[in-house]
Amino acid sequence: MTEKCFEERFRDVEENYKVITNRIAEAAVRSGRKPEDVTFLAATKTVPAEVINHAIGCGLRFIGENRVQEFMDKYEKIDWDKGVSGQIIGRLQTNKVKYIIDKVDCIQSVDSVKLAKEISRLAEKIGRKMPVLIEVNIGGEESKGGIEKAALPELLEEIAVLPGIQVNGLMAIPPICAEKSALCN
Repeated sequence: MTEKCFEERFRDVEENYKVITNRIAEAAVRSGRKPEDVTFLAATKTVPAEVINHAIGCGLRFIGENRVQEFMDKYEKIDWDKGVSGQIIGRLQTNKVKYIIDKVDCIQSVDSVKLAKEISRLAEKIGRKMPVLIEVNIGGEESKGGIEKAALPELLEEIAVLPGIQVNGLMAIPPICAEKSALCN
């Protein structure tokens, strides 16, 4: 990426960061909450490390990556020393857990007992308890990961006892708009 392109992206990041944090603050106040009680996590899929670091410089403290390989490619280039939390927000295969278990602060896409057991096993091995979110496919969409709503109680019951994980909540993405419109694109 050229220096000029980075300059444009940096300006966009600064502007978008301000807009989003203002919207978060306004929404928090309207709902009777404090803005600092809301977590602003930026999905960094396909975003270069230089741009992510610029967002960190603007105040961003939570980044979420969809793919383990992309996370690993960027890992050494991110300004982690500025108090940033890296999280996995995309589908995670059990054979990839070993690469990120000591690098992320939360895994937001647990959707099976098998995956939860592997996370727990590897977290215990390094002496930590990994915070996780259970991914729920609330729209029943085939194109999205996550467990069906009806399967949630059983999954929670089975994984709540695993010593290397801590279930902190749910992660769900709303269904895709049924109608094509400017808002859905």
